[in-house]
Amino acid sequence: MFSFRATLLLLLCTYSMEARIFFKSDGGRQPISLQRRVHVNTLITEPGSVEVEWDNVISSNDSYVMPSLIKFTPEGTNILWGRTEFSVGFDSLSSVLQFDQRINQFSDRITFNATSVLHDGKIFDFAIAPTAQFFLRDESGARLGATAIARWDWGRNSLGTTLGWTAATHSSSTNPSGTVDWSLGFGRRLTPDGALGHFTPHTNLQVEKSTGLQRQIAIFEGIEYQITDRIALDFSGQHYGLGSGAVDHQAVIALTVHFGKLSN
Repeated sequence: MFSFRATLLLLLCTYSMEARIFFKSDGGRQPISLQRRVHVNTLITEPGSVEVEWDNVISSNDSYVMPSLIKFTPEGTNILWGRTEFSVGFDSLSSVLQFDQRINQFSDRITFNATSVLHDGKIFDFAIAPTAQFFLRDESGARLGATAIARWDWGRNSLGTTLGWTAATHSSSTNPSGTVDWSLGFGRRLTPDGALGHFTPHTNLQVEKSTGLQRQIAIFEGIEYQITDRIALDFSGQHYGLGSGAVDHQAVIALTVHFGKLSN
């Protein structure tokens, strides 16, 4: 049975209510955390800076995955060098039960993304994110595609939506030839300032359809806690395969660290 592996979406450590949006990379087999948090993620990292996210995903099927994401936005004045974030994502550790034996491995794929900001407004933001995913084992070829991202911010509220498509260069039963997914998310910072201002509850809905496979529906909910300007935690629940009779529930703890500008 196919269960898609979606992107990593991240939370920004330098907290800003304006122009915060998520980015995703595309799927394979195991879902990766936080990929639909449209409302608490930045459009791109600060130009000239590096950010790293480590997620811990514990699944109801007794698997454990530690997705990792490294992001960098070059400092510049044009769309490709100054308004585009480049990132690489992989599983630092994947631990899965197979035939009563636990298999611990490094990631079976590496995903490269480039998120380009086409419009950066006070209320509305829009970006395009090409993605390329390359398999290290079990599958051959790659998955190529792109995602359109839109986001609206007003007051302490954020609403975002995405529409993505990827295709396999070599399809198989676990690597469908084409995948289309749509997501919608909402988040609201609890207060404008003070202790509660560090907390942002959020929720997301995602629908995915792959060639030859049943439509997949997932819901995510959680809360982000901004510890400092450069360190953030997120506690989330993820529920995949809703309506299919085989729902996979997951608990996620994510840590994001912003390392600042490289020139500092």
